Amino acid sequence: MHRTVLALLIALCSSLAWAHPGEHHAGFLHSLAHLLTEPDHLALMLLAGVAGWAGARFLRRRKAVRTQPPRH
Repeated sequence: MHRTVLALLIALCSSLAWAHPGEHHAGFLHSLAHLLTEPDHLALMLLAGVAGWAGARFLRRRKAVRTQPPRH
């Protein structure tokens, strides 16, 4: 139920997600330079890295707890 509501909210708000106007059809190197120099793109990359690191740490800890032998 919660996932359905979240998906609907994301779908309804997706038109608000335009970062900036313009097209990016100048080639691979220009696109790469654009991604590495724009503050909004750098912030998103940093956020994705932190979220990935936190998720991996959480899963490792969860797996370690599950594989420990039971205490008597």
